[in-house]
Amino acid sequence: MKAAAFGIGILGLGLAGWWSAFAQPGGPPRTGFDAALLQLFGEHKAFSAQGELRVLDSQQKEKVVLPMEFAMREGKFRTEVDLTRMRGTQANPDQMAMLKQMGMDRIVSITRTDTGALHLLFPSARAAVRLEMPPEDRAAVEKPPAIERKSLGEETVEGHRCVKEQVTLTAANGRKMEVTVWTATDLKGFPIQVQTTEKGDTVTFRYRNVKFTAPGAELFEPPSGYTAYTSMEAFTMGMMQKLMQEAKKP
Repeated sequence: MKAAAFGIGILGLGLAGWWSAFAQPGGPPRTGFDAALLQLFGEHKAFSAQGELRVLDSQQKEKVVLPMEFAMREGKFRTEVDLTRMRGTQANPDQMAMLKQMGMDRIVSITRTDTGALHLLFPSARAAVRLEMPPEDRAAVEKPPAIERKSLGEETVEGHRCVKEQVTLTAANGRKMEVTVWTATDLKGFPIQVQTTEKGDTVTFRYRNVKFTAPGAELFEPPSGYTAYTSMEAFTMGMMQKLMQEAKKP
C-alpha cells in the first residue's frame, strides 16, 4: 500500500516518505522529499514550524495523524518525527514497539539541495544513513517546475485568513503534480496547509507556530559521533545484529 507521492513532507518535504513507511508493514522509514514542492514557498527561504500530517481514508476515518517539527534554511531542510506519537488505524502498537526497540522510533531527515545528499538520523540508535537525492529531485532543483494557480476562494485555517488555490506543478520532463494549497495572507503567502488525494486517501499537511527567524546552521549538519551507514538495508541489518547480540547476553 502506498499513498500520496507529493512529498514532505511537504517540507522535509516529508509526506510521501513518512506515509510510505507507515503504510508498508515492516518497511524501513525513509525520507520523503519532493523538490517540486519548493515552488510553494515562494519568497520564504528560512523558517521553522510545527506541523501535522493527517491521512484520511475514503470513509474519512483517520489512518495516520502524526506531529512533526520542521526547519528550512536556504535550500536545506530538516524534518523531525517521533513515531510513538502517531495515532490512527495504521498506528500498529506492535510495529511501533519494534521500531523503538531497534532505535528507529525517532527520525530526523536532513535534505541538502546544495550537496545532493539526504541524511537520515536515528538519535535513539546514534546512527546516520547518507543517501543521494534522486535524479528527478536534483533536476527539479536545477530547473524548477512551471506552476499554475487556480483560485478556489478564501478560508480560515488555524486562525489565519487564507487564499485557497488549486496548484499544478509541471516538471521539465512533463510530470504533473496537483495539490490544494491554503496560503496565509498575514504570513506573506506562506502555504500553511497543503492537501492532495491518492487512491481514495486524503492527505493533508498543516503548519503551526511558523517562525521566520533563520534556524541555526548546525541543524542541517549530521552530528559527529554517530555510526555512519550508506544504505537503509545496512542500517537495518546493523540494528538487527545488535538486537540479536543483546538477546544472547545472560
